[in-house]
Amino acid sequence: MPRFFVHVRSNGHCWSYDEFGLDFPDVETARRRTLRAAHDLIGVFAARGQDPRDHAVEIENEAGEVVWHMPFSELFLRDL
Repeated sequence: MPRFFVHVRSNGHCWSYDEFGLDFPDVETARRRTLRAAHDLIGVFAARGQDPRDHAVEIENEAGEVVWHMPFSELFLRDL
């Protein structure tokens, strides 16, 4: 099963770097799970006094290629 790494970036810099990754059957499954987890991170940013819209989440495959990227500001648009 392919391994994917989920990173959180802030203004182009890595805020949280996933060194271990998770196994998912495909990119779409990794994207759906990451999207659900990203909603939980909004509370983490709020607790730290940070604006989640300054951050983005991305998924990297085992080859180091970014296969999905989404700014947290788009999460707010999806919830409307």
